[in-house]
Amino acid sequence: MLKRRSSSQWIILVALFCLIISVTSSAAPKKKAAPKTPPLNLPPLKTQEQKMQLLGYIRQTMPTRRIAQRINFSSADLDQALEQELGPATEELAQTIDDETFIRRASLDLTGQLPAPEKIEAFIKDQSRGKRSALIDELLESPAYGRKWARYWTSVIFYESEANKRRVDPQALEDWLAEQFNKGAPWDYITVMLISATPERNKAVRNDYGQDFGPNNFVLACENKSTELASQTARIFMGISIKCAECHDHPFDNWKREQFHELAAFFHPYTYKMPDQDDPKIQTAVQPRFLLGEKPHEKMKSDARRVSIAAFLAYNPKNYWFARAYVNRIWSELIGDGFYDVDSLGPDSEVIHKPVVNRIAANFRYKDFDPKWVFRLIMNSRIYQREMRTSSSAADLFTAVRPSRLRPDVIADSVENLIGEDQSVRKEIMQTFDMNPSLPQDGLEGSIQQALLMMNNQQLQEKLSQSGLKQQLLKMSSNTELVQSLFLHVLARHATEPELERNLSYLRESEKREEAVDDLLWVLLNSTEFRTKR
Repeated sequence: MLKRRSSSQWIILVALFCLIISVTSSAAPKKKAAPKTPPLNLPPLKTQEQKMQLLGYIRQTMPTRRIAQRINFSSADLDQALEQELGPATEELAQTIDDETFIRRASLDLTGQLPAPEKIEAFIKDQSRGKRSALIDELLESPAYGRKWARYWTSVIFYESEANKRRVDPQALEDWLAEQFNKGAPWDYITVMLISATPERNKAVRNDYGQDFGPNNFVLACENKSTELASQTARIFMGISIKCAECHDHPFDNWKREQFHELAAFFHPYTYKMPDQDDPKIQTAVQPRFLLGEKPHEKMKSDARRVSIAAFLAYNPKNYWFARAYVNRIWSELIGDGFYDVDSLGPDSEVIHKPVVNRIAANFRYKDFDPKWVFRLIMNSRIYQREMRTSSSAADLFTAVRPSRLRPDVIADSVENLIGEDQSVRKEIMQTFDMNPSLPQDGLEGSIQQALLMMNNQQLQEKLSQSGLKQQLLKMSSNTELVQSLFLHVLARHATEPELERNLSYLRESEKREEAVDDLLWVLLNSTEFRTKR
């Protein structure tokens, strides 16, 4: 049983630990005799509070270095830096979007939900200069913001997981992440909580592996396997793909096989052994070492080693990958293209406009890894507020925003907004529109099954025909008002003049107004725009 210690005892013990780390990392090795490892009297880390306390002390040994006391990087600075990088391509910059497009885009990006018609009307009428920035702030404070991005990161963690579904709980992870994002928890804290988790099996209860506690599910998604934890930690939190180095040196980058297994050794409860490349029966003991060379105290136990790798990951000022990986993912989601593929970066991989992403990442660190700061920076910039178009060359990237397929949960929410809650329809949409959140937008494709679901699903069509929206539309005596209300509810925008004329003509020529409204609802539900961010 863990012996209780006072706060002062903890401080002394942890300070001793930090001193040991400092000494072992800076002292020159003796030539003839191997240095004796000082004893490490670190108490077991049984609670997250104890882990975070240790982490805080380790963090003090790796302070963030700034090139000046006062550093600021605004959205205007971002635009200026990016346009300098774009050079001649600035002549191809897309136009700025109107208010109606902006409120739809910002609402989908931050909350995954379409704005209500009255909200759109009020935003258009608002003449204040700072209304776009104010809207971003408002959306970031809504509960839907945390839920939207919790779903995204849960999908990132679980999409490739092969874990037994009875031993994981993605919903518990999503709920915990939503709570963290909504209360403004920094990204380093969230990451540390995930990586340092040490779920324990409760043998008294069947299939109880600690999955009810949200942060445990990153480790459980990796089946608590050292190699999988190493691979996924590098992929998700550094944007680096090193999985193939488990078997051989990376064919395209500088990662060596030994580096992969040294990283995996951090997560092993005992002595980690690397199998021989030619004969797996032959195994060699490997000491944990981070990708940049840092080593934990060799007497450190498993739980403390996981805290130490989290500290090396988040706080080593030489590890620019951690901050840059988060920035690149959010940029890619908002702009439609990343500075590089979100999880395939290596030391020698190319980065588009590297000075720009590096400046954002550095300031993300200066802002104590505040996720909301990144959203505010990008969404208040001109690049985010440009019209959409596809780009075929690297030189044209970021001169416009790329059209993006909406994620399955966003489409399901939009459908529920029209027909009301229906678990059966939602489940089918989630399965049919499922997509890998780590793939770039230009690598995603629609499917015939998706089109057929929206066109022919009987339950969906019946619910749409019986919806409150349809009844509301039928009560309108003015066809013009009907069409505009229809567009505002389904696509979150007014109909253009050509669209208005076509729809009015159809209503006039239809013998049965109710059937005509059914048809118009069906057409908008099946439009590409309903499933796309514009």
